[in-house]
Amino acid sequence: MSTLKRFFIATALTALTACHSINSVSLTQIPQQRNKKVTAEVSKFIFLGLNFDNDYVDGLVGKLKDQCAGGQVKGILTKDEVINYFFMIFHTRAVTATGYCVQDGTRKSTASLEPDL
Repeated sequence: MSTLKRFFIATALTALTACHSINSVSLTQIPQQRNKKVTAEVSKFIFLGLNFDNDYVDGLVGKLKDQCAGGQVKGILTKDEVINYFFMIFHTRAVTATGYCVQDGTRKSTASLEPDL
C-alpha cells in the first residue's frame, strides 16, 4: 500500500471520529410517589465553539410542566451532553431533564424543596 493511500485513509478515519461526554447533576431529591415519569430534552448545534447564548435551555422547564398538569415535577435529574464532530469544529449540546410528576392531593414527599403551606 502506498504512503499516499495510507495518509488518506488515516486522515479520513481521523476526520470521521467524534467524541461524546455526559455531565449529570441531580437537582432535587427523588420523591416517594414515583408514578409518572416526565422527560424533556433541548439541544443546540454549535459551529466553531461559538455559543453566544444558552436560551435554548429556557424551554426545558415549560416542557416538563406541560407533562404534569395540576401537579409538581420533583426529583429532577439533568444530563448535559456534548457531542463533538469533525475535529471539534461542529458540536451539539443537549440537555435532558427527567423528573416525576407528583399530583396535588397525593401524599407530598418529605424530600420536596417547596415549603408546605
